[in-house]
Amino acid sequence: MYSLSKRLPSRRRLATLATAFSVAGAVVLALAPAALAAFTPPAAPVQPVLQVRAATIPTLPTAVTVEVPTGSVIGQDVTVIAQLKTRAGQVLAGEHITLQVDGAPLRTDKTDAQGKIQFVIPGKKLSEARAYPIVVVFGGSHGLAASFANATLTILSAAIQIQTVPPLPNLRFSLGTETALTGPDGIAALPVPKSGTYELTADLNVDTSPSATVKASFVRWLDNIYSANRTIDVTGPATYVVGLKVAYRATIKYVDLDGKPVDPTLVDQAEFSTGTGTNDVVLNSQTGAKDVWWTAATSIRVSTFLKPSTTTYRALSAKIHGAEVVNRGQQAWTPSEDGVWTIQLLLYGMTVQTRDAVFGTPVAGQLTLVYPDGAKIQQPVAGDGKVSFANLPRGQYQLQLSPSAFSPPSPVALSKVQDATLRIVTYQDIGLAVGLAITVIVVLAVIGRWAIITARVRRRRRASAPMTASS
Repeated sequence: MYSLSKRLPSRRRLATLATAFSVAGAVVLALAPAALAAFTPPAAPVQPVLQVRAATIPTLPTAVTVEVPTGSVIGQDVTVIAQLKTRAGQVLAGEHITLQVDGAPLRTDKTDAQGKIQFVIPGKKLSEARAYPIVVVFGGSHGLAASFANATLTILSAAIQIQTVPPLPNLRFSLGTETALTGPDGIAALPVPKSGTYELTADLNVDTSPSATVKASFVRWLDNIYSANRTIDVTGPATYVVGLKVAYRATIKYVDLDGKPVDPTLVDQAEFSTGTGTNDVVLNSQTGAKDVWWTAATSIRVSTFLKPSTTTYRALSAKIHGAEVVNRGQQAWTPSEDGVWTIQLLLYGMTVQTRDAVFGTPVAGQLTLVYPDGAKIQQPVAGDGKVSFANLPRGQYQLQLSPSAFSPPSPVALSKVQDATLRIVTYQDIGLAVGLAITVIVVLAVIGRWAIITARVRRRRRASAPMTASS
């Protein structure tokens, strides 16, 4: 050792010493067990501790029960209740139970004081309408045997509801491959078997035939979508509200002041307004009431919902032969399906009595009535001299009888039901007048001739009177 240290440098000498000690220590440790065994007397055999426990602590059988709700739909959270008890019915608190859904562990938790756990399965795990196998597992502990329970969770299709405002039946909506019609309440239900993105389309006018009586127009969706067809993300049940404008076919019925029907062809033109400047209607000889879609209601947004807003029409004008027969804006109506709007017209009747201007007797013939716009109608006058005209608007009229010797147009102002007398100068009257005139002339001629003769006689008498006196 001394000679070695003399020959090696200090660092190399330290490393060599450390290696020597390490080798010596390893040899001692390796030989120690054998040496101890040689000097230790043999001991009696001892039983394993686990075997002693098995013989002294019994394992209690356990039972797991599970409650699975019914009627769950895709996208909704579902709560499953599990309970752990011994077979004797004693609840087991503080034990770990694992929930498996569709073959995969979802969650492990401890039982409460009643031995129960409420497992909440997130809706995103239940995205398809089908049966899901449920397994609740207790792995055993502290002398408690393991146990498990099986169940089936049935998930139903989600119902996507379409609600129309105002409510309209028989409107078709399609979502994916599903199609449904709205009922009387304006709601269509579309089942969706799987979460995802779907195209929602609307067919608002199933009946487009000429006999259709209802017409719907898209306005908006409540969630600020302004196209009828749209895309929606289905993650569970939901309701989509769509606002519509509704129009109907309708009938206009005209009546007089007594409620009697008036021929609609008599009305030259009628104007109806909603007061908003839109949806106004003008009827004339080319456009009838059945040719027009009368807007009945539309939808407006109020706060967080859509509200139906009804439309009211008012009669602004109705003209017969150029005369106005309604008071502006006094008659109103809200259209309805197959509805009838009864409009009262200011029409009056007039009875004309023709009489001889001289004798006062009735005069027969053909009476002409001239309307305020110059249109004419004729009616025969019977022997009693009476003729009646119905459904006449207010205004200035003229009456003229033909054939007659002399019957100039006679003006009549009509503003109510009234009787008018028309004096006629007949040929008899003219003959009488001519006869009277001739008689007068003859009489005057006779009187004049008599006066002449009388004057001559008097002159002769005066002329003869002096001759008689001179003799």
